[in-house]
Amino acid sequence: MAILDRLPTRERLSRMGITTVDSCVLCNDYVESRNHLFADCTTATTLWKAILRLNHLTKPPMSWDSMLAWAITAWKDKSLLTSIMKIAWCTFIYTVWEERNRRIFQGRARTVEEMLSSIKEIVGAQLSNRNLNRLDSVNSLLCINWGIG
Repeated sequence: MAILDRLPTRERLSRMGITTVDSCVLCNDYVESRNHLFADCTTATTLWKAILRLNHLTKPPMSWDSMLAWAITAWKDKSLLTSIMKIAWCTFIYTVWEERNRRIFQGRARTVEEMLSSIKEIVGAQLSNRNLNRLDSVNSLLCINWGIG
């Protein structure tokens, strides 16, 4: 997580004098900081809510620091849900950053649904060879939602 403090966001690049454009490329509404990009941007929050829904979780909007604190305190056991959340969290961060770069450097954009599909594919692939208790109704539903074969 420490590396995320050093991401070359537009806010950081602007402070260094490298660019004059500091607006978020995903929403074009606010300055692109790490906190905005991963916790406040409407695109990212919509994507994160969709991830939570796949896990039958609901959380009120949270700041970056609150999201991180929740992850650290809540994802300690070895349940399938915890495994999915850990993988989905890392994949969410990767996907948001990848999408940001795709829009800046390639001029191409994906929808939230396309990004979610990519995240589901990665989570499913990471867990596909794992021995899971599919007799447990929660695990069974999670496997269906995430496409874990």
